[in-house]
Amino acid sequence: MRHNNKCETAQRKCRVNGKTTRAARTCGAKPKDPQQRAAQVAAAVRALEKIGAAFSVADVAERAGLSRATIYRSDALRAIIGAKGDGARTVPADLHEKLTERHLAAKSKTRTLRRELAELEQSWQEMRGRALSAEGRLLEAERKLKLLQSPANARHGGGTPLAGIGAQMSADERRQARRQLARALHPDLFAKDAPTQALATELLKLINSLAE
Repeated sequence: MRHNNKCETAQRKCRVNGKTTRAARTCGAKPKDPQQRAAQVAAAVRALEKIGAAFSVADVAERAGLSRATIYRSDALRAIIGAKGDGARTVPADLHEKLTERHLAAKSKTRTLRRELAELEQSWQEMRGRALSAEGRLLEAERKLKLLQSPANARHGGGTPLAGIGAQMSADERRQARRQLARALHPDLFAKDAPTQALATELLKLINSLAE
């Protein structure tokens, strides 16, 4: 009587919203019809055999919706499983070779993808570094341009303040300055930023006119 009360209590705990949970199947809730239990075990064995992997009595019990104790207590149910339950199944050599090839191919592909991902991350970091560097050079060029356009520089020559500065430089100095500024202000460096690219283009035009 004590055993029955314990099982009934466990079954009540295993019910949620009026439905029997998976845990209830191991608390003694099982089909009363032996033929129905045998059919469930047979169907579970067929399904597990179709997968092609080793399985145990516990696997059969879980798939059949029965407890392991129910299967172990029944000679008929154990006979359905036979030696296919707890023992490992023999895998044909050709199937094993195919699975091994697939496994190795998957490992190789994983290594390749990881390497490509690392290379992409490194490339992104390098591109980000170049972009930040170009932005810094542009800001520095803008700062220098403002200094050259200040009233203090206007007295060095006519036309524009830059013309006055250029007049004080030799032809070689102007060409060297032009090359250095062109590396920092080349419009291609700002292909993804149209306003900045336009500004860089105009600055280069002005610098080129001084170098001529």
